[in-house]
Amino acid sequence: MNAPFLAGYFASKVVMIVVRALSISIRLLKPLGLLWLGVFACAIVHASETQWQSHAQPVFLSPLGNSPPIEGQVDTILEDQQGFIWLVAANGLWRWDSKSLVRARFEGADNEAPAPQVNHGFSDAKGRIWIGTSNGLYRLTPGTSSFTAVAPGQLQNITVQAGTVISLPHTDIVILASDRTLYQFDTASAQLKQLPIAPNARIHALHVSQANTLWVGTDKGLYRSDLNKNRFAPLQIAPGFPEGIRVSAITSTAKENLVVGTAAEGLFVQSEASGFRNYTLAQDDSPWLFTVTEIRPDVLLLGTFGDGLIELNLANQTTRRFQHNRLLPASLSDNDIWSLFRDSRGLVWIGSGATLNVYDAGNVAVSHIFGDSGQPEGLMNRKVHAVQAIGNKLIVGSGEHGLEEFTAEQGTTRQLWQNGTDPVETLFADPAGNLYASANFASVIIPPNSAQPLPLNVDGRSAATFTTALASSSEALWIGGTDGLWQQPAIATEPTIQLLPEHFSERRVASLLATPDSLWVGSWQGLLHGKFTNGLLNSSNIKAVNHPRLAQQFIADLYADSLGQLWVATSGAGLFVYTSEHRWLEFTTDVGLPGDNVTAIAGESDNQVWVGTSHGIAAIDIEQKLLRVITAGPGAVNSPYSRAAATMTAAGDLVFGGKNGLTIVSPGALPRQMTPLSLNFTQLEIITADNHKVHPATTQAHIEISALPKRISFEFVALDYLDPEHLQYRYRLAGSENNWTQLDADHRIVTLTDPAPGEYKLELQYSDNVTTWQNTTLSQRFTVLPAWYQTIYASMASLLLLAIAIFVLHQLGLRHYRHRQNVLERKIAERTAELLTANEKLSEQALALEKASLTDSLTGLHNRRFLNQNMQRDVSRIHRYYKDCEATNTRPSEQSDMLFFIIDLDHFKRINDNHGHQAGDAVLVETQRRLSAIFRDSDYLVRWGGEEFLAVVQDTPRDEAYLLAERIVKAVNASDMNINGHTQLKVTCSVGFAAYPLHQQRYSFFDWQSTVGIADAALYGAKRRNRDTWMGITGIRSTVSDSTLELIKQQPARIFDHANVLVRQ
Repeated sequence: MNAPFLAGYFASKVVMIVVRALSISIRLLKPLGLLWLGVFACAIVHASETQWQSHAQPVFLSPLGNSPPIEGQVDTILEDQQGFIWLVAANGLWRWDSKSLVRARFEGADNEAPAPQVNHGFSDAKGRIWIGTSNGLYRLTPGTSSFTAVAPGQLQNITVQAGTVISLPHTDIVILASDRTLYQFDTASAQLKQLPIAPNARIHALHVSQANTLWVGTDKGLYRSDLNKNRFAPLQIAPGFPEGIRVSAITSTAKENLVVGTAAEGLFVQSEASGFRNYTLAQDDSPWLFTVTEIRPDVLLLGTFGDGLIELNLANQTTRRFQHNRLLPASLSDNDIWSLFRDSRGLVWIGSGATLNVYDAGNVAVSHIFGDSGQPEGLMNRKVHAVQAIGNKLIVGSGEHGLEEFTAEQGTTRQLWQNGTDPVETLFADPAGNLYASANFASVIIPPNSAQPLPLNVDGRSAATFTTALASSSEALWIGGTDGLWQQPAIATEPTIQLLPEHFSERRVASLLATPDSLWVGSWQGLLHGKFTNGLLNSSNIKAVNHPRLAQQFIADLYADSLGQLWVATSGAGLFVYTSEHRWLEFTTDVGLPGDNVTAIAGESDNQVWVGTSHGIAAIDIEQKLLRVITAGPGAVNSPYSRAAATMTAAGDLVFGGKNGLTIVSPGALPRQMTPLSLNFTQLEIITADNHKVHPATTQAHIEISALPKRISFEFVALDYLDPEHLQYRYRLAGSENNWTQLDADHRIVTLTDPAPGEYKLELQYSDNVTTWQNTTLSQRFTVLPAWYQTIYASMASLLLLAIAIFVLHQLGLRHYRHRQNVLERKIAERTAELLTANEKLSEQALALEKASLTDSLTGLHNRRFLNQNMQRDVSRIHRYYKDCEATNTRPSEQSDMLFFIIDLDHFKRINDNHGHQAGDAVLVETQRRLSAIFRDSDYLVRWGGEEFLAVVQDTPRDEAYLLAERIVKAVNASDMNINGHTQLKVTCSVGFAAYPLHQQRYSFFDWQSTVGIADAALYGAKRRNRDTWMGITGIRSTVSDSTLELIKQQPARIFDHANVLVRQ
């Protein structure tokens, strides 16, 4: 399709600018958003986000995989200053960096003793990690995985089971608890003090508020103490809190409300105005609250023992429960919750049972609603095949349950059409509110405010026919299916007609889009376009869009944005956009699209077009064409999304149906800019000259490395705990390497072997979308020290000694050299003359041998070796030409083609048998003479073997190949051949030829050897036609499938059924 043809299409889109001003896209394929005014849509965006969340389930990921080295439950989860996650488990302390677990090392007073048993961990306001063990207290050395004992002389005999810390300007006040004893330790003065507590009270929880109030939870109740002059006052029973209740967890909210979890009495929340308020959380027995954290402002997450998670919204007093559910695709791993932690990026980490879960609690913009999950008012079936919005109400086609009506307020409210076991795979609503639906063997229409489906009757088309796509305007309804395209005019007197002319080889319709002046038709192989005449379409106006990559693609969905740009979703080549500048753009995995199988386009919202793929959801800015991945990787639990199963609500929410249910995106809740990931070194390892391993801290600004290191390794990672596999990295040594070296997520190590002494600076960057590299650069400066002999002084001394030695040796040898000089000069002159003569002779012999290796000794023609050495250059030239044509979207000129001719002398064996081999040789020589007169110097004429000759003709149109074949036949049989001075023989030949490339769209599919094989097949075809004739192949038809091409490649004789064959008449 040329630019002027599409220019008219874009001119007609001026009317759509008004729609863009309302920030609501118009999609005639799914136009129901037009039923709502933009002002109302804007007013309810926030409400709809929270309402969708009430039906959504978090995506609980298991980052450690199926067989982690961790054993037992995860009791404590912490985050250090660099963003690494630390896990306290039954078999020790571990660091998780999103890719690997590293066991912590403990360094104390007695390094020979076994590692202590780890009981508990806590962090302070500075991000430092403290670990309580069976042998006292340890603290993380920044930039390493090593922990150093804190005051081992005083604390190593304390079994620390809980702890907390207050960081003051000049000291740290550490509160430590064993089973029934409480301690206060001042790190500056090294003073250890026992804090009195109720007799026999067992300590279960410690917490220090922002006001430096110490709260202690025991099996006998809640106690508190205030800090005064670096000392805590005696503990007192917390006023207003019920006595005798076992307290199991304590925390504070961002508003400084104290939150207390109990083992049997529910949750208590304290505020300055109302004291403690009790939340029982259950009608019967309140669950055992084992751990509590605030995941969003005024939203608490409660971890229970045996009852999973409870989300409590303090603002509206609502709760949601999350438990292990094998029906959910990404549910909680276990209902026993040992620990909860919200990290600096808003991710919530859960120690559940004997494994670890994590989910993004801060992301309320993406809601996953799963089908067949046993949830009340949830979707009845797992997979969503089709979805259509009517205002803010969704019509969902999910499995054998037909159509379900789903709302944010009530969930599934009713069934509209139950169609046996065949799922509804097509949904469409016209501006009048009519809902069209289709499943196998049934297509229906459901009028507005009705639940009664009526057969979709179209003249000449059965209502039992499956419909794949629909589009409408005020003038007509268009219906597409595997049976073609139908047009039903709005005026009853106008006839219903079947469109798509017979000359289209592919008439199966996959998608439709009606614009004010055109109809776009996505077929199973290519894109079609037709302009309206008086609002209707004539078959003669439908043309195929001439785009080489679109021509063979299944067009899954179509969309026109508010700028009038055309968006085309394909099932294997990514997303195509015909822009307002009249040029095609492509979005594939190479530029960050989460999958080249684009299944559906939901619409335009927030100035972006939203698409679903086989591996996730992406949004593309319609003006700047910037791509943003919304969900992908393990978090895209509903992918692959179903074909054309996407829509947009009146509120601007984007809805995608997939294998496990619905994914709903609320653009207004998405952050405008993503927070960069923390890029850190995980380990620096140096192999010294004496083979010792050294691991410096990764937080040092500059590292000094001793002389002659054998190897220096830098391991690094960007802390993406949800989808680390999609990250790409690159590095360079600044100053010595200006070019970046790229690495994938599984190869995050830079190794220098035997580095020379000097100053170095290693720079690292990461990318989360393949094309854009984050500005955040991780750098590490280091110096490799020189050995004594590599210093400048040693070098100067070495140079001086070397100069002296050279001078002495020079003087000693000078007289000897002068004596020998005359003798050598004479011998050299003699040998030079001999070598010149020998070289000239060798050069002549080499030229003769090279020519003999490339030439047939009988005919003087080139042989096969010559052809093998020269053909690849000519084939590469043709490939470059076709690539240029493909890049510029121009049709290749046939003047650049290459033709292969195989000439075989008929009944040559008879000549040898009847007249002898000398006669046969004479015939071959004469044939060579006659053929050489036909071909140009730039062509190749090769003796192919026996009585066969191969001619390669350059830069000749394939349509003229038969002329050359005719000349060859006539030249050979034009006159008798004189073979021995008195014997004349009538000699004929058969010719088979083939053009290269055989398939101009798949020009590299057949190599030149395969093309010669096909020419050979044509030769045998000519011989079967009684010889003395020719047969040729000028090309393979463009409609031939890939499997047929592969079959032809393996069996050249099958080409005659699929190619343009020329035969001499």
